[in-house]
Amino acid sequence: MTMLTQVVAWDAMKLLVAILGLFYAGLVFTGYVTEGPHYQPRLRWTEPARSGERLLVWTGIKILDAILRLVRSTCNQLFAASAEVGFWVVDKSGPDIQRKIHSRFL
Repeated sequence: MTMLTQVVAWDAMKLLVAILGLFYAGLVFTGYVTEGPHYQPRLRWTEPARSGERLLVWTGIKILDAILRLVRSTCNQLFAASAEVGFWVVDKSGPDIQRKIHSRFL
C-alpha cells in the first residue's frame, strides 16, 4: 500500500466517523425533542440492532439531559449573583441614583 492510498483511506475513515457522529447527534437531538428526558430504550431480543440503536440514543439523551441541567443550574446561579450585585451597587450609590432606579423599575 502506497503512502497516498493510506492517506486517502485515513481521510475517508475520518469522514465516515464524522458523518456517523453527526447522524448520532441528530438521532439524540430528535429523540430528546420528541420524547424528552423520559425516552425509553425498549429492548427487544427479536430486534437486537434496533434495541442497540435505541440504547445508544437513550444513553446520549441521558448525557444531554445532564449537561442541560448543569448549564441551567449554572445560569440560574449567575443570574442570582448578578441580581445581588445590582442590588448592592444601587444600595451603595447616592440617593439621587437610588431615586432614579426606584422610579424607573419599581
